[in-house]
Amino acid sequence: MRKGYIEKNGSVTIYLALTLSVMLSLFLTLIEGARTSAIRMQTECAMDISMYSIFAEYNRELLEQYDLFFIDTSYGSGNCAMENTAEHLKEYMTDNTEQDLGIANYLTRDLLAMKVEEVQINRFTLATDDQGEVFKRQAVSYIKDKYGLSYIKELQKYMDQAADADLLDRDITEERNANQKAIDDTELPKKKIGEEEWEEIPLENPADEVNASRNKGVLALVTAKDAVLSNETIAKENYISYRKKSTGSGLLEREGCSGADELFFYGYLLDKFGTYVNPLEKSRLKYQVEYLLAGKENDMDNLKWVVNRLLLIRETANVVYLFSDETKKAAAEALALTLAAVIQLPELAKLVQVAILFAWAYAESVYDVKQLLAGRRIPLMKTDETWHFGLEGMLSYEEGLDDSKDQEEGGAIADGLSYGDYLMLLLTTVNNETKTFRAMDLIEMDIRKTVGNEAFRMDGCVDYIEAAAAISSKFGYRCDITRDYCYF
Repeated sequence: MRKGYIEKNGSVTIYLALTLSVMLSLFLTLIEGARTSAIRMQTECAMDISMYSIFAEYNRELLEQYDLFFIDTSYGSGNCAMENTAEHLKEYMTDNTEQDLGIANYLTRDLLAMKVEEVQINRFTLATDDQGEVFKRQAVSYIKDKYGLSYIKELQKYMDQAADADLLDRDITEERNANQKAIDDTELPKKKIGEEEWEEIPLENPADEVNASRNKGVLALVTAKDAVLSNETIAKENYISYRKKSTGSGLLEREGCSGADELFFYGYLLDKFGTYVNPLEKSRLKYQVEYLLAGKENDMDNLKWVVNRLLLIRETANVVYLFSDETKKAAAEALALTLAAVIQLPELAKLVQVAILFAWAYAESVYDVKQLLAGRRIPLMKTDETWHFGLEGMLSYEEGLDDSKDQEEGGAIADGLSYGDYLMLLLTTVNNETKTFRAMDLIEMDIRKTVGNEAFRMDGCVDYIEAAAAISSKFGYRCDITRDYCYF
């Protein structure tokens, strides 16, 4: 009995030993599985948190001044490099994975023992990539959120009107010069002033006096007498339009701006940049939208370019109106017939009439541009009610520039387009890539005026990153992870 009892206990002991070894193996396997899952989960959480931290390092001045979200990869150092961002990401990953238990926590053990082995940036998108589309799509998004889709309806209406009248493309100068050449080529009759001396009878065309004034500087005529014009000058080679650019991976799978989005971009430019009428005190150049159009190195030249371009648009519009107004055409014709009759050359009457109408339109156009620079409005296409100079007033138009019946608020002129509206029309004539990079020139100029951003570069600004990290554990595990994030 004793022996049988001992054998029975022995069999139970062996059974329990075998069972416990299996259970222990299973338990250890479960622990290792849990450790592996924990490492993977910790890696994913650390990567997400670290990427969030990287994208929280957007340039504050860019957001405050231009409502743009970009990471400045120089971090104020002047050295734009993705290695800087990769180093920041590695620091964040280290903080979120590696535990420093310290002496005080000797009873605590790090069950994951994770270490960041490597962090690298695989792909990234710079603001200047794809001809500036990366920057532009953020600008467009801002205006859409601020004003909605109805914003472009009014601008589209003005653009259609300008296109119908061919205001932006018609070469009114060539037409005027061709008509004047025909007059100049006509041989005028002569009168005898001596026994063998003859003198050509002058035509005394009133348009000649107006045309002679075209050679004067128009800027002094259209700006206020007490206006203080900016002489601010830049070195263009310091800015993104003119220097060699860094490049990234481009938009990749993200869509760029559509044709309709260009109108929203014009709105962004007028919303964020100053003009002669509405300058920004903190800006490097005071006439910023004028720089977008002309691209000159100083404010004065940019303003002159815009004034001359506005003058051509207004002259074209005024010529279109004058040639459609029978009353004004008849007045010019009567004067032309009188002059032709005096010199006995009736064939000149039509040419002189056209010259008078061109001169009349020019005088009215100088007045229009002066009103625009004074912050008033001028209709795209005028009517008899909004026309300023009479035929006699044309001859002394320089003295009559300040004598306006429409300067009072609430008059007919209040229904027209502002200086900014005309600038927006002019923006449609500038190459898309050109004005996009000029806009980034202006952003660089102004951001560099702020503390810590003296070497700011738009081609060092990132809004998309694809990063990869490798995490190891002293327990023999390795975890590789890739994440990509962007602002828009």
